[in-house]
Amino acid sequence: MITLAAADTLAGVASAATQVTSTVFGMEYSLAAGEVYKVLDQRQLAAAAATIYTVPASTTAFIKTITAVNNDSVARTAQYFRGGTAAANAITGLVSIPPRGWAVWEDGAGWTVYDASGQKQVSVGSGRYLRTRVFTSGTSFTVTGDTNLISCRLQAPGGGGGNCTTAATNAAAAGGGASGGYAEKTFSMVPGATVTYTVPAGGASVTAGADATVVYGGVTVTAKGGPAGVVAAVVAAPITILGGAAPAVSTNGDVNGSGQPGSPGVNLAAAQAVSGNGGSSLFGGGGVGRKTQGAGNAAVGYGSGGGGGCILSGGAAVAGGAGSAGLLIVDEFS
Repeated sequence: MITLAAADTLAGVASAATQVTSTVFGMEYSLAAGEVYKVLDQRQLAAAAATIYTVPASTTAFIKTITAVNNDSVARTAQYFRGGTAAANAITGLVSIPPRGWAVWEDGAGWTVYDASGQKQVSVGSGRYLRTRVFTSGTSFTVTGDTNLISCRLQAPGGGGGNCTTAATNAAAAGGGASGGYAEKTFSMVPGATVTYTVPAGGASVTAGADATVVYGGVTVTAKGGPAGVVAAVVAAPITILGGAAPAVSTNGDVNGSGQPGSPGVNLAAAQAVSGNGGSSLFGGGGVGRKTQGAGNAAVGYGSGGGGGCILSGGAAVAGGAGSAGLLIVDEFS
């Protein structure tokens, strides 16, 4: 039970003004009036901590229940203080309330939180998982008012497979493109803050994938795009054409990784050649190499390299397969 002496104050605050309705139930006791059970205060909380109830003179107040209702379409927080509004005066933790949900503080039980459908929430403390968001385009996103930490998984795009030029009766087999680099980073967030990022498209034929980035709080995490496969000209066999090299290791992540190199193309004879496979990533497979005349196969999923093109017996020039695009996965926590 929260006990307040005469002239003592109760203060409250919410993460956004006029979005959380606070109701304080309790009892006032004085020699003159005895025990009076009543609603001590009801209002919409401000965004800055402020006094919401002052105990009358010659009276002691006992708080039995506090109800905080979130009227907003995004999660909001609320907190209460005694005898001031500084952190040292806090008497409840910062409770996160789901959109259109409510939280109830009861004597001896603490906070219980309900969602908009009235379902009791099992975990209400900080650090609980909130949601996962996936970005394959765009440049920025804004976290919600209940998000205090995000975990980012960043995959850079793959490089394109090498193309093949022709000028003779022989074969050509280009190398595959490399997959893009990978990084993981956890950021402590200011609720409602904006994060910027880039998740480029995969590299086209014989074109490297661009770097992927995520930026917050002055920190830029960079996952390096996959290099392209090497161009193959029609020449006398045998010869090997290199695939794209593994990209440089990612920077500024908590986990920094590279990508898988593209496989080499092998030219054995005028009618016998195998182009290189593209490098694979965590989120997709590289374009498979080919042993027949044609353009390289495109990568699938995210972050993988394209397959190399293949020419047999002086066939027409062909392009390399496209690498697949970058990807950002963000897990949000309270």
